[in-house]
Amino acid sequence: MKTRLITGLIMAAVGIPLAIFAPVEAFIGVAVLLALIATYEIIHMFETKNEAKYSFVGKVTIFCLTLFENLIISLSWYFYNKGSDVNFGAILSVCLLIMFFVIGLLLVFDKTVDTNGGAKMLLDVSYVGIGFSSIPVLMMYGRGLLFYILVVASFTDMFAYFFGISLGTKLIKRRPAPVISPKKSFEGCIFGTLFGTVFGVLVFIFYNELFTDGGTLFKNVCYIENKGLEITLIIILTLFASFVGQVGDLVASKLKRDNDIKDYGKIFPGHGGVMDRFDSSLFISVFLLIVFLFLQLLLPL
Repeated sequence: MKTRLITGLIMAAVGIPLAIFAPVEAFIGVAVLLALIATYEIIHMFETKNEAKYSFVGKVTIFCLTLFENLIISLSWYFYNKGSDVNFGAILSVCLLIMFFVIGLLLVFDKTVDTNGGAKMLLDVSYVGIGFSSIPVLMMYGRGLLFYILVVASFTDMFAYFFGISLGTKLIKRRPAPVISPKKSFEGCIFGTLFGTVFGVLVFIFYNELFTDGGTLFKNVCYIENKGLEITLIIILTLFASFVGQVGDLVASKLKRDNDIKDYGKIFPGHGGVMDRFDSSLFISVFLLIVFLFLQLLLPL
């Protein structure tokens, strides 16, 4: 517990100033580095049970696809924000097509890659590539969004754990995912969602006091004139974000359990690997990006 606390404090001391003061270019670089480490962790996880031993070419291809997808998505949005005439949707579609084409080539010409291995490659590249690239993209909407994501993910996890331990299954006898996470209870999930939503909404309310870029979480997303509607939307959005974060945690747990590992890595003492630390945040980031792109279509600035 002491090691976990110390690591958490160090991560906060480094991560919060980075998110608030570092240029976007630097944060894109950090996101790419984390994505590559996460890629290594997932490759190592799949190879643990000796079910997917990739060749050197296969491993290099996975790393290159993750790097390509992460950089192209992040940089295309970066240049779009700078005023360039970039079609983000078209670029994302091209990235996905290239990913499918390259992995298809490996299935045909690399004898170490079977159908199962190809599916795991797709999971690795899309899960990590899209997940980590969505974080700097959201930062370009507003720096406070990263803080918002971390608050929702952290407080949901914290209170889900606390109420899960203290209440157990006293109120609801069934568990949400007994095979994947035997200790997780509906009580913990519900209270985690409630408290994650409360603290996430507080970030929205005090956004101008916390960050200097002005406006609200929706400032660069869409135009909402009615403040009551805006607050209602943020409550609904945060409720879903908290729920999605818990789904992300369960997905990560499912992958670990199926591959007989406790943690993805050891880079963060007491916390595990990059994927252990960012499993919920990745799902929340992708969810928010989808919602924001949809809102931009419905309520353009």
